[in-house]
Amino acid sequence: MKRIKYITVFFTILFTVLLTACGTTSKIIAEPAENQPTAQAPETEPQHKNHDKNTINLLFAGDIMAHSVNYYITTYSKIWRDVKYLIEEPDLAFANIEAPIDTTREASSYPNFNMTQKYVQAAVDAGFDVFSLCNNHSNDQYKNGILETIKTTKAITQDTLDQTGNQVYFSGLKDSPQASLTYNYFEANSWKILFLPITELLNRPDASDYINFIKPDDDSRKAFQKYVADLRAANPCDLFIISVHTSEPEYTRVITDKQNEFYMNLLDSGADVVWANHAHIIKDRKIVVNTQTGHDKLIMYANGNTISGQRTKPELTSKNPNGERDNTGDGLFYNVTFHKEKDGSIKIKKCEPQFITTYINTANEYVVKPLNQEFVDYLYDVPRTNWAKYIERRIKINKEATKDLIEWQ
Repeated sequence: MKRIKYITVFFTILFTVLLTACGTTSKIIAEPAENQPTAQAPETEPQHKNHDKNTINLLFAGDIMAHSVNYYITTYSKIWRDVKYLIEEPDLAFANIEAPIDTTREASSYPNFNMTQKYVQAAVDAGFDVFSLCNNHSNDQYKNGILETIKTTKAITQDTLDQTGNQVYFSGLKDSPQASLTYNYFEANSWKILFLPITELLNRPDASDYINFIKPDDDSRKAFQKYVADLRAANPCDLFIISVHTSEPEYTRVITDKQNEFYMNLLDSGADVVWANHAHIIKDRKIVVNTQTGHDKLIMYANGNTISGQRTKPELTSKNPNGERDNTGDGLFYNVTFHKEKDGSIKIKKCEPQFITTYINTANEYVVKPLNQEFVDYLYDVPRTNWAKYIERRIKINKEATKDLIEWQ
């Protein structure tokens, strides 16, 4: 019999519609940051990285977006400057790139997104290691955009390795219709990691067979669950992480029974972590504890926007800025510590939600900030009193609106 407990911390934690999705503006006219230097890449082995081979620390972010307003910044490294320490600290940091990266085309925003290589490189330089490339905007630039994205991410991977010695990983797109789903299988801190991203949504049918696309119907999901079991059997690993860009309404924190059932079935099929996104706001997390196997597993239902331009007019004068667009301005870094026990089981020792927000500074630049009291104090000191009060309310809303759940099996 299952028991679910609703709590705000876990264990030892001290601790829709598709075509209207993500919309703000259209084509980018100019890109002031494109010719500016990007952030300094992290060291190959930062001193704060974990060196306990029985433990691995993972950070899961949400959607990295690029609306037109995100490009108007003096240097892309500034976007990440104040949260870089949070991204670099874990052994691996995961994020979803929600756009093609086609360097043969100009950067563009809603409804047909396209990022620049330097915009993505700045996220890599900030410390992100593993990226999903499949989502409802993957084919915004059609088949050529998909093929160019593959080419661009290969260049980013090689450049990063050559310049820093660090390995980064991208998957979710295919170079031919006949190719199998793409995934990453690698080792980090002596842990074997299998990472498979899929999307259940596409805004258009073009070139869908070049994307890790799974239809959100019962038969397709069952077939995918078998694929998951077979893939794990063929690739023995310590952690199997599946990214799902899920078929669900945006801008709501509701978790449907159907979606939860699918995620739980993926865990039963061999996944250890289901990391879902698409809602553009933060949802709950659930830790599943199997008392028979001793193996802990995790579902993240949505981690919101890591960076976006969807909240262009925050409700600074409102007493309760809980509107659709205000929620899109916040995101979650979910920091998880896994530990290998002597009996071979995997335990989740710590889960720490670190809330972040997209802040519009006095230069009208969109940057990511920690959603915490230190930032509030800074805003009062500047002074930007309306922003300070707004951020206080955003902290309260996110703490109260989302939670960690525990389910024992």
